[in-house]
Amino acid sequence: MATKHGSRGKNQQTISSIIGENEKIIEIVNATSITKDKTKAKRCFIVVTHLKGSHLNYSIFVINQSKDVLKLRYRFALIELNAVDFLASDDSRLDFLLKFNEDKVLHYACDAWEKKKKFLINLYKLCKNKLPKEALPVFKNVNTQMLEETVFLSATLKGMENDSPNPSENVEPEYKLKYLTKEEELDLEQVCKACQWETESAEEFIAKITMELSGLDKANIHSIMNVEEEILKLFETMDDAIKKLDTLDESLNEYSEILTREESRILDISDLSSNHSVRVANNQKLLQKTQDLLQLLSLPVNLEDLDTLNDYNLESFSQAVEVAQSRVDALAGHELQELHCVQEFMINCRAFLKTVPELLYADLDEKLRKDWQGKHRARHINVARFTSLLNWCKDFDPVMFNAIFQSYEASIQKCYAKEISNFFKDKVGTIQKRSNLDKGFSFAGKSNSSTSTMDISASKQSFRGSLSNIRGSIGSVDSVNIKGSGDSMATYQTQSENNSKFDNLFCKVLDFITPLVVDEEDHLNEVFGIPFMEDIPTDASDNEIRTRKDENTATNNILIKLFGAKLDQELQQLIEVSYKVDPYYSLYMYLRLGKPSHNQEGSVFLKRFYSSCLIIVKRQFDQFIKNQVAQIGETKAHKSKRCGILHCVHKYEHFVRDTERLFDRKLERRTEIEKGYITLLEAVFFAIDRISKEQQKVPPEVVMIENYHHLTELMKSMSLSCLSELQRKAAKLYETNLNEYVTVKLGNPIEKISAFFLGVKQSLSSAVRPEEVGFQINYSRSVLKSIIKQYPLKDVRRSIENYLNKIEKHLCEEEDMYERVGSTYCHSILSQVTEYQGLMKSCYPDSGVQFEFREEDIRRLFDVRISQKKGSSV
Repeated sequence: MATKHGSRGKNQQTISSIIGENEKIIEIVNATSITKDKTKAKRCFIVVTHLKGSHLNYSIFVINQSKDVLKLRYRFALIELNAVDFLASDDSRLDFLLKFNEDKVLHYACDAWEKKKKFLINLYKLCKNKLPKEALPVFKNVNTQMLEETVFLSATLKGMENDSPNPSENVEPEYKLKYLTKEEELDLEQVCKACQWETESAEEFIAKITMELSGLDKANIHSIMNVEEEILKLFETMDDAIKKLDTLDESLNEYSEILTREESRILDISDLSSNHSVRVANNQKLLQKTQDLLQLLSLPVNLEDLDTLNDYNLESFSQAVEVAQSRVDALAGHELQELHCVQEFMINCRAFLKTVPELLYADLDEKLRKDWQGKHRARHINVARFTSLLNWCKDFDPVMFNAIFQSYEASIQKCYAKEISNFFKDKVGTIQKRSNLDKGFSFAGKSNSSTSTMDISASKQSFRGSLSNIRGSIGSVDSVNIKGSGDSMATYQTQSENNSKFDNLFCKVLDFITPLVVDEEDHLNEVFGIPFMEDIPTDASDNEIRTRKDENTATNNILIKLFGAKLDQELQQLIEVSYKVDPYYSLYMYLRLGKPSHNQEGSVFLKRFYSSCLIIVKRQFDQFIKNQVAQIGETKAHKSKRCGILHCVHKYEHFVRDTERLFDRKLERRTEIEKGYITLLEAVFFAIDRISKEQQKVPPEVVMIENYHHLTELMKSMSLSCLSELQRKAAKLYETNLNEYVTVKLGNPIEKISAFFLGVKQSLSSAVRPEEVGFQINYSRSVLKSIIKQYPLKDVRRSIENYLNKIEKHLCEEEDMYERVGSTYCHSILSQVTEYQGLMKSCYPDSGVQFEFREEDIRRLFDVRISQKKGSSV
């Protein structure tokens, strides 16, 4: 034990030397730090100190202990302590948390619960007594009442030891928390120095103050005894005042009794006046009721005179019905409805109202049975004059209203059937007039009846048929696109005019249908109260969905009964006839039916109707694309000496340009058109590859070069994102075949020189040094000189001219590729010459061997040839 106490004393001495001699140790506890890595846990001392000579300078030190060595780890001011977490209010845990400013958290554990409790309670007392309220730390997971009782008990015991008369005053929290500031401490020290106060003279000062207080008490007693007589006089005066108050109270009681009697008299008079006012008000109300009743019993017209309904008295009739119905509704719950005159008036009004639906039915039925002249708008205006009566009849007599509406349906259905039939008969006849022409937008070189979708026998006029194959294109076509295609400008212009006429005709059809349906829907809603068909919102409730479906179904059935079936039959017949006349018309119909201006007029019925037609047109368009792909597969090369741009390439260009002229790039259904672009272009690629191999007039690479160049330029000018991948493919095929043509198929004007230097490059690649190449027999300087002598400037120039003539012979004038191909060929030769000159400098230095021609000679030859070519074309 002695050794243990000795070790503790030695540690405290070491701790005092670490924290400083001016720091007084108030509390110390031995603990263990808790970390994630348990192997790194260390023993330490948590020390609470007070700086001597200062009132508020309290600190918390953490000193680590490693074997017998103590080392300062942390130092915090007591005021920096933010929170103390006991982690458990009972003795189940020995660890605790100390949280300081800047989010610094220390986690330690004591050896025993009593040590932890003692340390934290002492820390709480110190914070409670020495820190201001706003700086007090938060104590978590602890019984606060236990802490307060501990602090109070400690303060009480301390007061008892000091013989304090009132120990509770020594632990008053408010008194303990009133700390002096630094300025106040300085002032107090100066006052003490000025008065020369010392601790030894405190008792003398207290005794002096006690004697002064005793003297003041004696003086107060003497002053009270001197004013005794004046106090007695004051008491006598107060007695007289009380007697006078009693007399005044008796007088007030008498006055109160008098006021009570007068109040009762006034109330009696008020009751009499109130009864008179009530009588007058009742008479006024009775008079007003009588006047209102007389007004209700009076009608602006005589109902007995309105025994028939016609165009002349329609306004008076409608007014009489409205007034009579309002009078009946007003008198139904009237206070005076039991009067004989009221009952007789209501009987007359109801009898009149009961006859109105029959009169309305008879008049409207007579008018509806007559075949009203004019368009549907005029018929709507005639029926709309009865709107107020029909709305009234719908609620008053639903059975008669249904009869009137059925009569209207039967009559208007006949009118619409006649109007729709006449309209479509004229339009279908206009389209069928073109049935004698050759049909089909053909990508093939000539019309092929086996791939046509129409059931019409092949025409014997093959020449006329071959010219009219291209009639599917629309819009303007420039002379560059027409040249070399075998088609005349007149044919394209005629076809463009015919297609524009069909486009205008189909737009007129849709412009006829749309207002026809929309006006009828508006008329049914305004006159007969038939609700519009509306799309059901996604967030609607089950009841709303059910109600809206029922209303839509009822309205849809009415519209179908009026003109839906006839309209659908006529429009589908027109679509089929148009497709038979020219399958390319499906593109026009697809465009017009897919535009919002026709299929989104606010009419759900129209939207559904156009959507069903759009499905048919979409199938026709798909079949049209399929047939064109088959025709592209049968495309033949031109019979001319130069193959040139294929017919299917020209047709594809016309198809894309004219379709883009018609279609809006923001069209919702544009995806289907772009799919058609891609499908047809892929078929054109296959056709180019096939025809280039089949024809025997020019090298296959020439066909590839001209046609892929044409397609690449087309796609660049159109800027269609859907064709970007195929555009890159066409450009790559163009470049590949161009390089193949100029380097392999065309021929080399310095063939032996090229073969010689090819062997030189092979020798260099086999690890032969450049200066040793000339020592080989096959690649000596003499061999090189003899080969170069075989290619004088005159022969090289003649050879290049021959190859340029061959290029001109292979290429067609339509695409004008001569300058581009010739330039590539010239660049290929010049690059060879430049490479060979470099090899001569490295392998045959100081030999003086040079070509008899120069690069400038070859370049000048090509420039002269291009100038001549341009001059001849002009």
